[in-house]
Parts: sequence; C-alpha cells; structure tokens
Amino acid sequence: MPSPASQNESTRVTLAAAGIGNERGATLVMVLAIITAVLLIGSALFILGTGEADVVEYGVDNTMAFTVAEGGIERARAFLEQLAETESAVDPVGVSFTNQSLGGGTYTTTILDEVSGGQWVKMYDILSTGWKDGVPRQVRVTLQEETFAQYQWFINQGGWRWFRTGEKFEGPVHTNKKLQIDGDPWFGGKVTASEGITMKQGSNPTFEAGYELYVPTVDLPTFNEITSIMLPAANDAGIYAGPLTGNDARYEVVLGQAGTGTLSYRSYEKVGPKYEYSTWIDVDIASLNGSAWFAEPVSIEGTLDGQLTIAVEGSITITNDLLYEDSSPGTGPNPGCDDMLGLIAENDIFIAETVPNMNDCEIHGVMMALWKNLEVEDYMHGPPRGRLIIYGGTMVEQVLHIGQYHQDEVVSGYYRDFRWDDRLDAFWPPFFPKTGRYFVRRWQEISPPQV
Repeated sequence: MPSPASQNESTRVTLAAAGIGNERGATLVMVLAIITAVLLIGSALFILGTGEADVVEYGVDNTMAFTVAEGGIERARAFLEQLAETESAVDPVGVSFTNQSLGGGTYTTTILDEVSGGQWVKMYDILSTGWKDGVPRQVRVTLQEETFAQYQWFINQGGWRWFRTGEKFEGPVHTNKKLQIDGDPWFGGKVTASEGITMKQGSNPTFEAGYELYVPTVDLPTFNEITSIMLPAANDAGIYAGPLTGNDARYEVVLGQAGTGTLSYRSYEKVGPKYEYSTWIDVDIASLNGSAWFAEPVSIEGTLDGQLTIAVEGSITITNDLLYEDSSPGTGPNPGCDDMLGLIAENDIFIAETVPNMNDCEIHGVMMALWKNLEVEDYMHGPPRGRLIIYGGTMVEQVLHIGQYHQDEVVSGYYRDFRWDDRLDAFWPPFFPKTGRYFVRRWQEISPPQV
C-alpha cells in the first residue's frame, strides 16, 4: 500500500499534466482565431481590391467609350466633306455607320436630320454612341459647312505676306504658305499656316488664341466653281448684267443712290465710234435672292441696306467708302446690324486713287480676289492716304499691296486697319464660297445615353 507521501506526489504529477494540456488547448484556440482573422482580412482585402479594380476598369471603359463616340463624329464629318466634294446633290440624312470598330470599342453614328433652314450653307444633326466593354457614352452635334467668310485674312499662294508692327487681326487668319512675322503684330483669333514660320530678329508677336503650323491647305475656289453657283442664282432671282461692247467696257454700281435698300447700276460701253453711259437701272435689294452677277469689270461705292453678294467677271474697283446702312463710320456695324456684303472678283480688287479715297477708305464686307491681289492703285507713289479700314474679311490668291513702308512707317499708300466683324462667325454674305470643310456648330453629351 502506497505511503501518503507517494500519493501526494502522484496527485501533483497528474495536476501538472492537466495544466500542460490546458495551456496547449488555449494556444491552439488562439492560433485558430488568428488564422481565421487573417483569412477574413485577406478575403476583405481581396473583395476590396476586386471592387477597386472594377471601378478603375469602369472609369477607363467610360473614358474610352467617350473617345470612341467622338471618333464616330469625325467619321461623319469626313463622310460629309467627301460627299460635298464628289456628290454634293446626294442627301446624307439617314446614313448610319453601325457597330464600327475603333480603339477596342465600337460606335454607331447616324446623320439624323438637315437643320440648314433653307440656307445654302448645310447643317446636319449627328448622333454618335460609343461602347467599350458594355459601357456606353453618347454625343449629339450639329456639323456645319465652313465658308471663306469665316476668315478675316486669307492668302492662298501668296507673295508678300508679312505681318507687321501695329497690325491687329481679331479674327481667324490663314495662309497656305509660311507665316511671316516682322515686328509685333497682334492676333486675337487663331492663326494657321500650311508651312512653317519665319520671324525677323527682334519680333515679338502676340497670339491670343495660339497658332498652328503645317495644317492642311485650304484652296480658294476657282472662278468656274463660283460661276456654277452664282450665275444660276443671279439668273433666277438676282441681278444679271451681261457682256458689253469694247475693251474698256465696264459697269458702275452705287449702293443706296436711289434710296435706302437700293442698288443702282449703269453700263459704259462702245456705241458706234465712241463709248457712252447707259441710263441708271435701280433695283430693290430686298426683292432679290441675294445674288448679283456682272459680266464686265465693276466700279462700286455707297451704302448697303440688306444682304448681297456681287460676283464680277474681271476686276472690282472701289471708288469711295462702302458702308453698311446700320453702322457708325469708324466703328463698323452697329449691334443688331443685318447688312452683309460679299465681293468676288475673277481678277483683282483695287482701291482707286480718287479724291474721296485720299483720306482714309472704309469698307464693310467680305472681299475675295481670285487672280492675284487686293491692291491700292499707285500705292508706291504720293503721300500717305491715311488708313484702309476693313470691317470684315479679305481673301486673295497672292498678296495685299496696301502701302509702301520705310521701317515701320507708311511713306505712301495706306496703313492697314483691319477689324473683325464677329457676326461672320455665323452670318455670311449670300452664296459666299465654302471651304469644303465642316465644323462643330453645337455639341452636347446625352446623359444618360438613350440606347
């Protein structure tokens, strides 16, 4: 029989063993709890990471879908420009580019409607929906044909085309050659050139809206293209003044001579052995469709009330100020003015060396000379004649010969004082030539997309 001491020792051993077991169990429970917590945290991080990745992916898809939708608009623009060049009589309304691939997504673009309101300048509403991995974006725009009247200053092939100190151009400027800077001219509108830039040493021009070089050329229309548009219009409901007899034959035009809103013209032609003037013919401009065609050179002056484009076989000579009825001399068209003049010459446009033109000459309108120049008659001789003030735009094939300079001072001819008529952003002379390009007149995003 064990002694009491032996029994006590056995009891201590048994209790110690039981304590060890309890400690091991507690440790195991703690380890399991930690493992469980780590797994839960890992799962949460995984779910969170997956959610963040989904958000990032959606954001990327959303941005790409918008870019793809915009690409669809550019596809419609290219289609309309190609159509205007090759098949201008075709109606594009209803044309749709469906499920076109672009940038890893697709777009569907539809030409919904023509919204030109009967004008000769076409406008179309376009709807484009872009998709990227199931994410849609949708934009709706109005594309509108661009006219040359939307340029303040445009030179096609160009000769002397330097921009000089003191000159200001508030509207868009374009040259199909180099942009040439001599001094500190100021440009308020965007300036574009199809070639590079040349700046004389010390020049410091200001480009408020920036400039862009090496852009695609924008060719002036040919006179045959002008004829195909303007001549039928003039024969239909405009003025048509036909060919005359004699090498020196011409027409004289005076705006407002027979009263506000009138155009008066007469011919000067060879009758038998000598030249004679005809009687004046007075026309109510409001009764016209906005077109006038003269088959001989024209001299012109006066005040216009209305909208009119005059196209001339030969040259145009401006003998005195050409103003809008609703204007203030020296400050241009008044707010709300609806007068608009376009002059298109097969050859040149001249500012005549007449008594009224010897002290400033002010012209309101948009002028296009398709042969060579806008030129001041005998600009290289005589004293300075003040300022040539143009409210509107000037497009020429080659060059503007306005004045003769010594350093930055005019020694003969005129100082250039060209002002932008900002109505030309959206209001142009009737039938004025178009560039063949379209621009975005209105833009909006449809949100949420209607798909």
